[in-house]
Amino acid sequence: MLLRQLIIPITSLFVLTACGGSSSEGNDTYPSSYLQFYNGSSNSATTTLTLTDSDELETTLGSAAFGDATSLTTVATESYDLAFTYTDNSGDVQTVLEDQVSMLTSQKTVLFMVDDYEAPQVLNLSFLRDDELDDQFKIYFANLLAENKSMDLYISSSTEDFDDADFVATVGQHAFSQAVTFDTGSYILYLTDSGSKDVVLQSPVYAFNYETEYILALRDNAGPLKRKIALDVIGNTTTVYSLEDVNSNAQFRVYNSLNDLDPAQIYAGSTSGTPVFTDVPADTLTSYVEIPHGDYRVTLTANEGASQIPNGLLTLNQGQSKSLVFYRDEKDQPTVLAVTDSATPQVYDFVFNVVNVVTDFDNVSIYFVPPGKTMETTAYYISSINDATSASITLPLDSYTIFLVRKDLNNNKTLLAQTDEIEFIQGSSYLLVAEKDPDTETGYKISLQY
Repeated sequence: MLLRQLIIPITSLFVLTACGGSSSEGNDTYPSSYLQFYNGSSNSATTTLTLTDSDELETTLGSAAFGDATSLTTVATESYDLAFTYTDNSGDVQTVLEDQVSMLTSQKTVLFMVDDYEAPQVLNLSFLRDDELDDQFKIYFANLLAENKSMDLYISSSTEDFDDADFVATVGQHAFSQAVTFDTGSYILYLTDSGSKDVVLQSPVYAFNYETEYILALRDNAGPLKRKIALDVIGNTTTVYSLEDVNSNAQFRVYNSLNDLDPAQIYAGSTSGTPVFTDVPADTLTSYVEIPHGDYRVTLTANEGASQIPNGLLTLNQGQSKSLVFYRDEKDQPTVLAVTDSATPQVYDFVFNVVNVVTDFDNVSIYFVPPGKTMETTAYYISSINDATSASITLPLDSYTIFLVRKDLNNNKTLLAQTDEIEFIQGSSYLLVAEKDPDTETGYKISLQY
């Protein structure tokens, strides 16, 4: 079993503010005040936190997308007005929430934005930083779920299993546990419903190597794979580690650009069983299919039964969503390209993959032009994407006309294809494929599908 130290009785819960001490004297190791912002609103835009002090001096703490945090920032010990804002598709700054915070010497405060982005609220976890940790770390458990339910957190060493795990805390909705101290090292975390021994999330081994306070934030999940919960490890930097359930499934979908293999059957694993996707027409993006995580041989066949792509490889890690694009390479052989889809909410900002399977040129350019802009004035483009490769782009919610362009050595442009004006749909997971099409005037086209 683990050696642990209970700093305060773990049966007590913080509802909005958790104080590990209220003294303003502080300590010599942490002589200032420290502030961090974590975005736990699952349908939010990238949100910026601005502080205004008693002299009305404004300071930007930083910005965080959903499931992300700003770095831990040193601030003066006083009270601040808070403004949480985002920039809309017109370039205007919109305020979604205003609040206040009072900082104390040696105190670390983490502000959690939760609930629907139309009416969010801020939770405040504040504690005095511990300068007496000796090869030890502290855990605070934060329940940010939208559902009103309590969850139990357990922890075991990396060589043990749940039967050997120590109970850490029970935490209700929008509440925080007291601090619990462990020796630094590698551990496994487990989540169960309150009072249950059925594990709903088991983390991979995670190394708690620093003598500091870690916050384990339980939140709702976003993205195309409709998982229920996620567990984030928040430290003192902007890097947030999302711990996927080691038993979680994954999912994938397929885009068939092979006009001569229409419809197609796609197998994952043995071709002697049932296809994962049946009768996939050309120029079609399927829905996602959820399967166990692992490595799969991917085979595409036409209706006549001959294997066209017998040795494609698909690796799906826990919780991943991928898109497969079947196309013909420069030797006119059918092949497949896999891309990992974004797990972001796709509400105010759209993060998606652009795949180029045009084999006639070394690279092409793709422009996303909102109303009132041109290719020369738009801020959204991929200047160069090579054949048989992919790139990711982030676009704010808006409508766009998309242009596929070839550039010569003198930067002269040739238009290969364009779309009508397309209005993005919130919550959709997009995939864009630039491909050849003999039925168009130019011989090329852009397929944007979800």
